[in-house]
Order: sequence, then structure tokens, then C-alpha cells
Amino acid sequence: MPILLVFVLIAACLPVEWPLPPFAPERRVALALTGGSVALVLALAFTLRVWVVRTLRLDPARRYEVARTYNWWRRTLFFLNIGTVAACVLVFGWGWLVWRETLVFWNDAAQMAPFAELAVPLPYFVILLGCWFIYYDAERALHRVLHLGDRPYWSRSAYLLHNLRQFALLVALPVVLIVTQQTLNRYAPEMSRTTLYKVASLAVVPCIILFMPLVMKPLLGLRSMPAGPTRDRFEALAKRLNFRCADFLLWHTHGAAINAFITGLVPRVRYVVFTDRILEDIPPDELDGVLGHEIGHAKHGHLWLYAVFLALSLSVLAALTLYLDQYVNTATSEELVRLRGWLVGAKTWMLLPPVVLIAAYLFVVFGALSRRCERQADLYGCKTISCANPACTEHDEKTVYPPGGNCLCPTGIRTFARALDRVRELNGMECDSGGRFTLRRVLRSVWGWVRAWQHGPISRRISYLLDLANGLVDERRFQRRLFAFKCVLMLSLAAALVALGEAVGWKDLFDAL
Repeated sequence: MPILLVFVLIAACLPVEWPLPPFAPERRVALALTGGSVALVLALAFTLRVWVVRTLRLDPARRYEVARTYNWWRRTLFFLNIGTVAACVLVFGWGWLVWRETLVFWNDAAQMAPFAELAVPLPYFVILLGCWFIYYDAERALHRVLHLGDRPYWSRSAYLLHNLRQFALLVALPVVLIVTQQTLNRYAPEMSRTTLYKVASLAVVPCIILFMPLVMKPLLGLRSMPAGPTRDRFEALAKRLNFRCADFLLWHTHGAAINAFITGLVPRVRYVVFTDRILEDIPPDELDGVLGHEIGHAKHGHLWLYAVFLALSLSVLAALTLYLDQYVNTATSEELVRLRGWLVGAKTWMLLPPVVLIAAYLFVVFGALSRRCERQADLYGCKTISCANPACTEHDEKTVYPPGGNCLCPTGIRTFARALDRVRELNGMECDSGGRFTLRRVLRSVWGWVRAWQHGPISRRISYLLDLANGLVDERRFQRRLFAFKCVLMLSLAAALVALGEAVGWKDLFDAL
């Protein structure tokens, strides 16, 4: 869950007065408790690794059971790792120790060293690297029994580099940008108050979104898809759908990932990326539907919609925070005066609630928007491989697919549903088989929604498509409701921004951004 990790690391890097260790001597206690906690979670990871390797060596037939158990425990340990680091910073005194040991004198004042905030979540970085090193043996053993030795696996160094590349792109980049801004505010306060600096700060995020594909290609080691039947098929499909992109890219993961995605707002820097395994394990007709799904995101303007939504949302949340701050600071009632006094005493800690608010808002509101857009892209994927006959029963080599992807037939819908089900199976996701409600089933369903907060559980997406193929739901009704949802959401955000901007003052809001 990269987005959760991003917010946790950003919170750890904020200039908060972290509490002291629970007892003296503070420095030794902070080091001992933090080091012991890191060692404990790494020991748990090593125990999981030993169990996987030993079980597969003794009984390779249990490979699917071992894979499911390993994935479950690894996800559980992810949250345990975050909880451990939170305890190190908030309880064991690690955050206090970092701020104490990294002070330097600048302009006759004690300041935290440049980029020293990154040392606060250092225990997590140590745990992360240690877990990558430990899990390599377990994942290599699983790879060998699941693929029966047909596909070579990473070397240990290549495996570490593969994970490091993804972490740098998805997690480290936004965290480093926040820390860079804090460092400039400390060491160049005059520059940080200039209009040019504020405009540049606001322009950083749009520029990153626009040019991210150019950074992503070398950072993830993406290569242009080689010439051959698959590329020819993709290019013909893109031409039929009137879709333009810079290139189709191949991501070599040694079979570790089954995925495809589109990146880039404009055609000149837009790429459609496929992992090696999805190209190898998905049949050509279903693969056309996968490409159609990614093209659907571009055709329906989802990437632009997400960019505008995030810009408006962050502006509204900043304006709301500023409005509440002004309201409390100018209030005269006795209760609010007491609240103001308490907030002054906990001033640095008040940096954390906005981070939690943004994370919760994105999880709920952006998740709702993203899941609906994902279903819309699913429907476009179905249309990509649909013929003009709304009652067809099968396709063959003579089937004619209309240009533009505007038709929908039962065969195309079922073909794309099979592609989704195959992706689910290859990723080791469990299928909701129905039955009576039990606590275990409810918890598993909730966990499935949490994991798929952006896309929605694949089983639910497949169920909707099969209902559509059987005529139980109306695709046009969904499209109308989604259009209304988008309009109401974006207009509400724009209205909220205008109202809050007028209330707090546009100049003050610009300074806050």
C-alpha cells in the first residue's frame, strides 16, 4: 500500500517535538529499544522465510497453500513494521534522539541538519532493506515451484534493485520533496517567502505528473516492447481505437508481477506498460481487452480528472485548515480561548492531523471516484473486443470489430471478465464463493476492499460484467450516474474552494499553499 506508506513517512518527517524515551539514560534507552524492536521484526520475517523454504523443500505439492499463507503473513508484517516504527518514534524516543543529535548551528541558531528529517523513519528503511534481503530466499523458492523452473529468477542484487526502484518512484520521491521544502524553509527563509518560490512550489506537482513517464522509464528499467505479433496486434488495436501514445513498454519482472498500466497525460509522454508475465500468461483475445481497459482510462480522461481532483482537493483542504486556524485565533468565547491555549502548547503536534485528514479523505473520496472510473475502463475494455451484434454467442477469425470501440456484445464482456479472473488467479487472490455470512468471511471481505480501495475487488468487478452480459444491469444507466457523480464532485470542490478562499482571503490562501 504505497499511499499509506507515503503518508506515514511524511508524518514522521514533519517538524514535531517528539517525546523523550520512557526512562533515563535517554540516549542509550532510545538506541536500545529502537534497535531491539527492529531486530525483533526482522527475526519474525526470517522465521517466515525459514518456514516457506523448509515447507517447499519437504512438500512442493503444498506450493499454493504456502504462497497464500506467505502473502497473508507478509501483508500482516507490513502493518507490524509500520506499528513498530511508530512505537520507536512516539514511545521509545527515536524521534527525539534524531532531532537532538542532528542539530547544527546556522545563522547563530540551532537548526536541524539539511534533510536530517529522513533519519526519523530510518528504522523503517532498515527494516525494509532487511526484509527484502530475507524474503528473497522465500520468493525464489516459491518462484521455482510455481513456475517449475521454466522462468529464471532474479539474482539477489537484481531483486534488491528491483524493489528499490519501485520504492524510490512510488514512495521516496514525494517524501523527499516534502523534506526538501522543509530544508529550504529552514536555511533559506527569505527565498521561501518570495512569490517566485511559492509559484515554483505549486508548479512542482503538475510538472512531476506531466513528466513522470520520462522518469519512470529509466527508473523502473522499462524497455520498448520488441517487434513481433504482440506488438503488431497492439498497434493495430490502437489504430482502430484512434489511440495515440509514445510507445508500448515491457517491464521485466522475472514473472514476479502480473500487471498493466497507462501513464502520461499527453500522447507525446504517454506509455502503456505491460509486465512480462501478463504477456506470457494471458491469451491474445483477453490481452486485447486488457489494453482496451488501459486505453479506456485515456479515452475517458481519467488521468486528467485525477490530476484536477487532487489539485482542487488539496487546495480545499489547505483552505479549510487555514479557515479553522483563523476562526480559533480570532474567537472570543471562553471555550475557544481555552482551546487556543491548548493548541499553542501543542503547536508542532498540530502538523499531524492535516496529514491524517488528507489520507482519510483520499481513501474515502478519491477511492470512490477511482473505483467508478475503473469500472468505466472495464466497460471500455469490453467494448474493445466486442462486435456489432448485441446477441452474439462467440467470436472467430472472421469476426469484424467496429472502429472506435462503441459496441458492446456478450462475448466481448465475457472475454474481458475471463481476463480479470485470470489476473486474479495469477496474483493469488481469493475468489468470494458466496455462502452464509461468517465473521471470517466479513473480515476477509473488508480486507479485500481495503486492499483494492482504488480499483475495487476483482470478484465484484467480474460479477458486474457477468450481470451486464446476462442483461441484468444497464450500462448506459451506469454511464449517466458516473457523469453526474463526476460533475457534482468537481463542482462541489470548486464551490468549496471559492467560498473558503473568500472567507480566508486569497492572498493568505496562496501563502498557505
